[in-house]
Amino acid sequence: MRLAYLELMRPSLDEVFNELSHKVKAIRVVPVFLGQGSHLREDLPKIVDAARLAHPQLEISLEKPIGEQPAVIEAIAAAIAKPIDRSSP
Repeated sequence: MRLAYLELMRPSLDEVFNELSHKVKAIRVVPVFLGQGSHLREDLPKIVDAARLAHPQLEISLEKPIGEQPAVIEAIAAAIAKPIDRSSP
């Protein structure tokens, strides 16, 4: 598993695709976003499509963002439903 960034920080997603292209046969991209925004709707699909062209030997899948996965939604709901402990500073 590798962490990559879309902008401003490194490693970029392109850098990680390049690094892993010599080590693995498949890459699952799991965006760590809570919801849909322009990065997920526009930027990320373009980057993944370009990586598929640049690395045809790789099977690259783009998963739903982490915030839309049932286990994460359930964990967030449980955290929200938990009573607030007002005794702690």
